[in-house]
Amino acid sequence: MKPILLFSCFFLVSVCGMTQNIDTIPGEPQTIELTMSTPQPRLNETFQISIDINHLRETIFMPLLRKAQLSADVNITGNNNLAINVNALKKGKNEIGPLAFFLNNTKYTTNKIVYEVIDALPNVDRGIWFRKVMTSKTTFCIIIEQRIPASSKMTTEADNSIKYLTEPEYSEIVKFKDGYSINGVNGGNSLINTDFGSVSIKGEDKEFMSGFSVYYFTIIDRNATIKITKDKFQNIPDGYTFEDINIQ
Repeated sequence: MKPILLFSCFFLVSVCGMTQNIDTIPGEPQTIELTMSTPQPRLNETFQISIDINHLRETIFMPLLRKAQLSADVNITGNNNLAINVNALKKGKNEIGPLAFFLNNTKYTTNKIVYEVIDALPNVDRGIWFRKVMTSKTTFCIIIEQRIPASSKMTTEADNSIKYLTEPEYSEIVKFKDGYSINGVNGGNSLINTDFGSVSIKGEDKEFMSGFSVYYFTIIDRNATIKITKDKFQNIPDGYTFEDINIQ
């Protein structure tokens, strides 16, 4: 993991080297936030580390804006993060950061992230896994992982070309219902992704569609009994035994 993070740092330092001579007056130290795409990665899972580059973008282009007028039809990218993918290689407690670099004679420092890497999912092509992860004394998230068996299919197009598709048994992954509410908490941001993968079971490759969801919450009533029950979710398959998730 360290070589990948060092590459990210060297990239930022190289940006500094290209721009540091534009302004010679040192700027006030700045702090930017370092974030992870999952609060609790699994062993060998690939996850993303990112920083918000909005302020960096302004700093980089400030000398240009002093000499040129900003166009009314300027095309500003919607990607506000500088990100890099890393692998969780060590089970247990891990730390990333703080990272530090200079840009236009201003020192930027990130926060330090402390996180836990847990066991990998079992070697199966079907299953649903719910996790509660406390991210502070008053915040937590619910992580939902799902695997749905899939198979490869071949279809013939109108122009006689052949197209290969991977189709799951069904595509509706488990997620919180629209408009749900939970006593004692406020809901926050959420992340939902689907992808395809495969595992080797008894020497045979099995394909599956994977669902990965993270829902963030803030506890607003420390005295409330906070419990997340099955009725808060949709698309739970028949026959699945759901256990209530107790928060406090």
